[in-house]
Amino acid sequence: MKRRLFLLSGSASAVSLALTACGGGGGGGSTSAGGDLASGVSTTGARRAVSGPVSYPFGSRLDAYVAGIKPSASTSQMDDAIRGCYDAWKARAIAEVPSVPGGLAVRFGNSPDWLTVSEGIGYGMLIAVLMAGHDAGARDLFDGLLTLARARPAYGTGQPALMDWRLERDGSSSERAGGGWNAMDGDLDIAMALLMADRQWGSTSGKWNYKQEALATINAMKAWNFREDGATKGLPSPFNNRTSDYMIGHFRAFGRATGDAFWDLAVNRAYELLDYITATYSPNCGLTPDFIVNTNTPNPAPSPGFIGDGVATEGDYYANAQRNPWRFGTDYVTSGDERFKRITQKMVAFIQRDCGGNPASIATGYHLDGTAMGRSYAPKGMIGPMLVGAMVDGSFQGYLDTLWNWTASNFTTDYYDSELMLIPMLVASGNWWNP
Repeated sequence: MKRRLFLLSGSASAVSLALTACGGGGGGGSTSAGGDLASGVSTTGARRAVSGPVSYPFGSRLDAYVAGIKPSASTSQMDDAIRGCYDAWKARAIAEVPSVPGGLAVRFGNSPDWLTVSEGIGYGMLIAVLMAGHDAGARDLFDGLLTLARARPAYGTGQPALMDWRLERDGSSSERAGGGWNAMDGDLDIAMALLMADRQWGSTSGKWNYKQEALATINAMKAWNFREDGATKGLPSPFNNRTSDYMIGHFRAFGRATGDAFWDLAVNRAYELLDYITATYSPNCGLTPDFIVNTNTPNPAPSPGFIGDGVATEGDYYANAQRNPWRFGTDYVTSGDERFKRITQKMVAFIQRDCGGNPASIATGYHLDGTAMGRSYAPKGMIGPMLVGAMVDGSFQGYLDTLWNWTASNFTTDYYDSELMLIPMLVASGNWWNP
């Protein structure tokens, strides 16, 4: 298993760009105004927008949420904040890839070694399809990201519809980089974004048949990334997995798109594992670990470390599991499934108590007994997902409003943190929708 890397802004070595109310310029992801040409990567200039109408323009809120609450700010205030954050994100995050004609990437921060990871491509595709109607070039951005994903398949899996999980600085694949293996979270988001693109733009015009591409990726993941009982598979053992891959709302969408009851199994198995792990190992806090082991037994357990990302913190609520309130909360407000409300509510209630309702005081991670792992900076990638988690119950209204105001006022364009702020803002504002 190749170690997954995360850029956590706020540390002394991170280059952080905070934008006041998302009104800042967004900085530059390269060392010069013309882009990092020596590496074969350039910043995007003017691009021709793909013509055609959009079916679900940003801000339209055509599908009302079925459960949960939203921030007290007006929809116009929230939409204005998101527009500014998106424009800043796009200005810094997106790079052209000359080695892949028409290809675009979401930069892996300021990494001197890696251009992008499939996780970032998935985030970018979700953001692009949601921002159509604000950004006339959203479809062009989406197609460019898809072009790169399809040009760099996870060759080690034998599944051409899965993406190599990490690319070299010039956009190439290599054993040193992704090694031909896929990252499930990236492909899950890519597949979901493709289904959304089919609703947004249709699949009968343009370069790509989005629905066909979505089904190819969904079927490839079922074959490669899931066990027959619906549990996700990890490496080196298929009986390890990562809780942030439990994208319940995605699984429901895949079931609707394919008519395959397998995806109901995936939803139920995710809940069974989450319920057992939180009740057994975090009964007072409801925290989920980054990785779980022994998922084929009656007694799954938090990772002892060094089996997934290759780090000691895999059994903690940390760089992966911090995304869970966003994923589980998104499912609850669109499905109303009380099981995932309960899982999310307990987790959010603990963190709200721990930080005294102040987002900037959230720890950078937690052991499952609730012990904080550090508070040296305000962890934006931890705070953003909490915004959606707080949507699950009316008792969190004050906390939700505080989280919205803090997130909108402290947006960063640093990779991983920015996406984990921007997508939750889209969900919290009512701008998320299903295929």
